[in-house]
Amino acid sequence: MRYIKTSPNNIKLTPISGTVPSTGLLGINAGYFDDSSQTVQSICIQNSSTVQPGGANVFACGYYNNDDSGNHINAGTLVWDAGWRTYRTQVISGANQLTVGNPDNYWAQGGVSMYLQNDSAWSKMLSNNQELVNDHFPSDTMPRTALLYGNSLNIYLVITENKVSMSTFRTACKNLDATNGLEGIFLDGNTATQMNVPGTYSFNGGSIRKLPAMIQVVNNVQL
Repeated sequence: MRYIKTSPNNIKLTPISGTVPSTGLLGINAGYFDDSSQTVQSICIQNSSTVQPGGANVFACGYYNNDDSGNHINAGTLVWDAGWRTYRTQVISGANQLTVGNPDNYWAQGGVSMYLQNDSAWSKMLSNNQELVNDHFPSDTMPRTALLYGNSLNIYLVITENKVSMSTFRTACKNLDATNGLEGIFLDGNTATQMNVPGTYSFNGGSIRKLPAMIQVVNNVQL
């Protein structure tokens, strides 16, 4: 695995049009999106502004229930509340359910809950198809991406180049800093798994897949 460890105050949810390495910026891919329209489909909000104009990405996950009813189901959304200096993984279906101390001082990124500290919850989610986890091909092997946090308040932007299952990647993330009580969310994976460390390292998931958003690291602000 490779990861970037930084302060949550250095995170900027940034619109792009291309691969993460092609931007020249430091960071990784963001959440789920529609390839054809390049519409961000996971919650991706900073200081009450969506990463795409018009507020298109208001749902926790862009996938629908299996009955095609159009109802969005609950998905894990990682929230950094700068005013309260705290993280939360909120399992919600839309941005209108977010709880923050100051709407002008937070960021929220949607994905799929990892339940790193709760193996039974993870097993239940797999068996009950909660959060549409099965639409993210849990047993298939592919590059994976995650956003993690722990007791130290640092944020970890994590990818693996290796093709692994969701559970294998989850276990590796859980052991990344075992004493720090890590928790987090899966982000988009496979060819959407992308990372760039300018002048040092880049990975684009094995293809030139165009992304509409990334999680950028800026400012170098301390905790």
